[in-house]
Formats: sequence, structure tokens, C-alpha cells
Amino acid sequence: MPLFLTLFWMLLTGCSTSKAQTILASADETKPLLLFQKTPCFGTCPAYNATIYENGSIQFTEFKNALAQDTLILQLAEYELQQLKEKVALLHYKELQNRYLSNWSDISSTYFTFYESGKKVKRVKHEEGGPQQLIQFQEWLHQVIWELAEDKKRPRY
Repeated sequence: MPLFLTLFWMLLTGCSTSKAQTILASADETKPLLLFQKTPCFGTCPAYNATIYENGSIQFTEFKNALAQDTLILQLAEYELQQLKEKVALLHYKELQNRYLSNWSDISSTYFTFYESGKKVKRVKHEEGGPQQLIQFQEWLHQVIWELAEDKKRPRY
């Protein structure tokens, strides 16, 4: 509804079509592509939420001792965004089970929430097991996100 009001206001104020298209394109780019969540364990597992948007930006919130730390805005390189989209397509996530659980209570869980055109399509909880392709995707994505976050947190002098 806010987008409708924005467009209506632009029409009333005489905003040009190109500005309207720019605003629409910006709104389209901020649609979520994937929410990647890693939960805490009883050890030193990294715990965070990373919302990846269609334009490659990532909203990253790390958790320590169950408390949220600062939220960082990260950016995938164009080739990383393309890799991500290809890996998601190859994953056939709609065919995955909703849960791959473990009998262990002290391990971290990973949640994947997949979106299409900004709308939630599938959520998968992964603790252990499951298809090798899902495990490899999880490891690859964690590594990419974690390296971006660590680089962003590094002090600049």
C-alpha cells in the first residue's frame, strides 16, 4: 500500500515518469531473495541472520550470548550474486524436505527461507543429513557471508 501512495503522490505533484520508474526499480531491488539463519549451539557456533536481497545487498545481524549485535549492511559482488542465484536454481529447493533434524540437542540449526518476487515460497530447517547439495550450499553461503562480515568489522586505519 505505501508504494501505491507514493506513486499517487508523484502523479499529483507532477513527478516525471523516469523518476517513477527509478523508485519502482529501487523497490524491486529490495525484495528478499533468501533469509539465511544460523542458530546458536552450546559451543562457539556463529549465530546470525542474513537477509539477502535481489540486488545483492545483505542485512547481517550477528548474535552473541543470545543478544543481537549491530546490524551490518554487506554487498555481494556481482559474480557472487550470480553464483548465488545459480546455486539456488540448482538446489531445487521446492523439492527439499521442510526439516532435516538431528538427534543431538547441542548443535546449531540453519534455516533457509527462499523467496520469489519478494514472497516467501519455502522454509527449510537443517541440522544434520539431507542432500549433499544442500550441505555444500550451506557451507558455501556461510563462508561468503562470514568473510564479508569479518571484512566489514575489521577496523580501517
